[in-house]
Amino acid sequence: MKAIIFNSGLGKRMGDFTKEHHKSMSILKNGETIFERQVRILSECGITEFVITTGPFKNQLENKAKNFPDLTFHFVENPIYDKTNYIYSMFLASEYLNDDFLLLHGDLVFNKELVEEILADKRESICLINEAKALPQKDFKGRAIDGKLREVSINIFDDDCYAFQPFYKLKKADLLSWLEQVKKFISEGNDGVYAENALNTILDKINIFIKSYKEHYIDEIDNLDDYERVTKEIHEYEIGKKE
Repeated sequence: MKAIIFNSGLGKRMGDFTKEHHKSMSILKNGETIFERQVRILSECGITEFVITTGPFKNQLENKAKNFPDLTFHFVENPIYDKTNYIYSMFLASEYLNDDFLLLHGDLVFNKELVEEILADKRESICLINEAKALPQKDFKGRAIDGKLREVSINIFDDDCYAFQPFYKLKKADLLSWLEQVKKFISEGNDGVYAENALNTILDKINIFIKSYKEHYIDEIDNLDDYERVTKEIHEYEIGKKE
């Protein structure tokens, strides 16, 4: 099992912060950046090889990776990060995507126990939903039917849709099927959409099972309000776990 972390976005909604720093360089209350926290937790759970897609401030990510000398990193630069969505970064990383993978976005903050449960889950391909959380207006929702993912979109609000986080465990065959559709989208000039647009075209043919994260913590940082909230929440969550 390897991990790919998508860090090629501009992070425009972070305002002036991302003029000089990558969004994943946001520092949490324990002194770690989001990127360092992700890599530390994943490595503590047994992940030793990482594919990191980059856009702006590639050197910042590379420098932080040096703090983990026992791990293997492959950096994949998206030279047109300001004109494409992460579907294009996934396409550029295709040569490395030849194994079972954890696939996640670089702005996610999560607890270690969640990752342990994901990896221990005997189902080979799973995704994360929260049936107890209100549907977000502007973020991903996942449509689940009979315990399986059938659509990912920001524009779905039906009764079978749930709050969704872009953190997947995928067996090699399912990842390659997704990647095949990504390549098709790119060949047709569709490089400005979500990679999930390509995934949606095959979700009726593969089985990605849903897993609830309602007993754990995972959230994304899109803007400075998120940064303040998530930084506080993950700190309080982990303090509570120790008490």
